Amino acid sequence: MLKLTILLTLFWLPSALLNLDSLDNFFAWRHQLIMYTGFLSLGYMSVAVLLAARFKWVENWVQGLDKGYQLHKSLGIGTLVSLTTHWLSVQGAKWLVGAGLLARPQRGGGQHRQALEGIPWRGIAEQVGELAFYVFIIFAVISLIQAIGYRQFKFTHKIGGVLMIAGVFHSVILLDWNLGSMPMNIAIGALSAIAVYCSYLSLTGKIGRNKKSSGQVTSKEVFSNNQGIEEVVRFSIQLEKPLNYKEGQFAYLDFQDGESAHPFSILNYDSSSNTMEFGVKALGDYTSTLINKIHQGQPVSVEGSYGHFQIEAEDEQFWVGAGIGIVPFVSRLYWLRQLDKLTNKNSATPKKVHLFYCVNNKKDAYFEAEILSTIKQLDFVELRTLYADEGELLSVETLLKYKDARSMHVSFCGPETFREKLKSGLMRAGMPENQMHFESFKMR
Repeated sequence: MLKLTILLTLFWLPSALLNLDSLDNFFAWRHQLIMYTGFLSLGYMSVAVLLAARFKWVENWVQGLDKGYQLHKSLGIGTLVSLTTHWLSVQGAKWLVGAGLLARPQRGGGQHRQALEGIPWRGIAEQVGELAFYVFIIFAVISLIQAIGYRQFKFTHKIGGVLMIAGVFHSVILLDWNLGSMPMNIAIGALSAIAVYCSYLSLTGKIGRNKKSSGQVTSKEVFSNNQGIEEVVRFSIQLEKPLNYKEGQFAYLDFQDGESAHPFSILNYDSSSNTMEFGVKALGDYTSTLINKIHQGQPVSVEGSYGHFQIEAEDEQFWVGAGIGIVPFVSRLYWLRQLDKLTNKNSATPKKVHLFYCVNNKKDAYFEAEILSTIKQLDFVELRTLYADEGELLSVETLLKYKDARSMHVSFCGPETFREKLKSGLMRAGMPENQMHFESFKMR
């Protein structure tokens, strides 16, 4: 985000430098601040909607959809700050004039375009911008404090497309027409084109359409915890057409139940039968009901796959799967087994994999048997299942028994607090930050 801010600033800078002689009063500086903060807001929002469009090249650029959504959230906060500053710059001067602390400036005849064909475009653009700002404040607060459910969140986020188009209209109509502003105006034109196109995709429901395949549920297995509560469901989906897939990725599933599509890690994908498998744990309102509602023959739309949780090709690897976070590692095991069958020790096959499966108790180790069956053909994989109720908790000290932290590569999937505890401890022991690989599975 810092790089984007610097780039946008460089496009704005000629406007200030070439008009430096005229920046001799409060209102001249105020005008530059208004243009700058408005330009920043447009830039942040345009890149945010570009990230939300889920283009493959954009995902590659940001190294994963998870990082794209993190940047999307940061851009939303940046937009909130810059738009608020923009609004205060406009309204603050009016308040000072109204209070008699400033004299109203004289309007220059050549600085502003007059009404075209009797339509006061400038006044309309100002009103549209002000109204859009008030709506954006509500929109941003709802998004940031996560005060609503995922379904309502996805619906209200459609408002972002409308706000983006309103912002483009406001920006284009109120462009500065002078030599110094030309670099900024060119950038505004490019950003506006991107923003309008991505907003169109969002408002018409076309995001990810070329990555979708229809299918139906062909099998279902439910697992219960120690209290007999059904907690995890494993199911298979027969797809009508193949999807691009890499081990460790996730897909958006829409069960045609009135809910928005939700992201779930892919357990396995069999390209020969075009069957995709998932393991889902009841971690929220939707997933809790999904365990009971899903049934064989149920139609489902699959969009994907997404994500860059592919493990570095190191000779010795450490995998940590906590709870349902074991799913992408099971996916990786299936991939390694397929490689082993096809090539008999491919260069992508590591020499040693230490797999730690962290669960609350033996009953919660839902995928242990499947893992053990899979690694019978992968003699370089060593599984260690840790049961919290027996005091078996994975610690930094445990990992350091196997390898020095400075050369250790750890791939993690599980609760954020657990991840950060391990990460900070390993970094204190000398592990570089970029040798802890994980995916921030937060899509809002």
